Amino acid sequence: MNSRRNFIKSSSFSLPLILSGSTIFSCGLSVLNRIDSISIYLINVNSKRHFSHSSWNNRQHIMIQIKSGNFSGWGETKVTNNQPDFDIYKWIDNFSFIKGLGVQNAINEIRKSFFNGQITARISEGVLITLYDLLGKINKKPTIELWDLKGRDPVPALFCILERDTSMVLEKAKIAKEQNMHRYVKLKLFGDLDIDLKNLIALRDFLGPDSFINGDANSGYKTINNLDELVSILNTLSRAGMNSIEDPGLHTKEDWEYLNKNVINISLVPDKILRPAKESLKFYSKEMGKIFNIHPHVQGSFIESNQLAKMIIDSERKLMIGDGSLIGAACTFWQQFAVGNKAFFVEAMEKPQEDSTFLNCIIEKSTSLNNEGKVVLNLKPGFGLKVNSEKLKNDCKSYHSI
Repeated sequence: MNSRRNFIKSSSFSLPLILSGSTIFSCGLSVLNRIDSISIYLINVNSKRHFSHSSWNNRQHIMIQIKSGNFSGWGETKVTNNQPDFDIYKWIDNFSFIKGLGVQNAINEIRKSFFNGQITARISEGVLITLYDLLGKINKKPTIELWDLKGRDPVPALFCILERDTSMVLEKAKIAKEQNMHRYVKLKLFGDLDIDLKNLIALRDFLGPDSFINGDANSGYKTINNLDELVSILNTLSRAGMNSIEDPGLHTKEDWEYLNKNVINISLVPDKILRPAKESLKFYSKEMGKIFNIHPHVQGSFIESNQLAKMIIDSERKLMIGDGSLIGAACTFWQQFAVGNKAFFVEAMEKPQEDSTFLNCIIEKSTSLNNEGKVVLNLKPGFGLKVNSEKLKNDCKSYHSI
């Protein structure tokens, strides 16, 4: 590790300064500020979440802080679930080699480590968010401006309901209304048409006709091998009030194109097939659906994610930004990614009803929800997060710094 670090340090001035697929920055952009420290904060979220594939009794999130001089970048990774004693000391070893590097050099090395399979998409994304936030702050520019993203219009927030029991679905729908996020709602599906219809009909009755309901089956209908039978199920859900559906099964590109051609009045939302972005760039087809989900934690890199978003919008399809069950620093990042890329809606929203540990430590951020339930920007350098790190250190489950 030391020899690798020494080599990287000695070569930092020769590495490319590329931040997006089409933009190269001149020497006027400060990218060589050294990383002084890396700190991580573990937060246990004790809110249950239910999916067609499994249930989480709790989940573990790490907030990442990377400092260079007086500047701090912030990021987040959901590292695991149902492991409240997760070992943060071992986890930080995955990227500890970037300490001492120039910030842009660290970005290049994290990307290289992801592409080489040395770190997972979750690690790569969390650290890259932190580094891009830091880079923007050092250069006193919003990162989405460094990325040359043009979108600035508010984007609707999507509230997620992950409940199997109908009474609990309605309880969560009430929270959506209380938080002014009831106009766009995601309903988890479980691959059981009777249960899914019961929950959908109850939710539609509660929300009324004007709200947009996006169903997410997490491949819950994967046992339906006959595509025509699946088309019939999807059309039934459509008639019951569902506007769109993510990943009904495990589908190939050809499956998606067939389903999209045959369903009626429901927008298909390919998700898993777009993971990671660098691979989906090679085979993306607008004929697979009407809305496409760029999902946190599984893209791995942001040059390619921005390219994929542009490809989706340019092909006159709608872009969805997913959630990843995020509760902290990454929420405002993905909201800005959504606005900058002109998304249809964004699911990666703060969840005070699940955990407010990090939210209570925020001093300032660049995104907020307006009275129409849309995310609006007030751009600041980087992704605009200022955090009371001492309070977070005291309030989190465990802390480690190198």
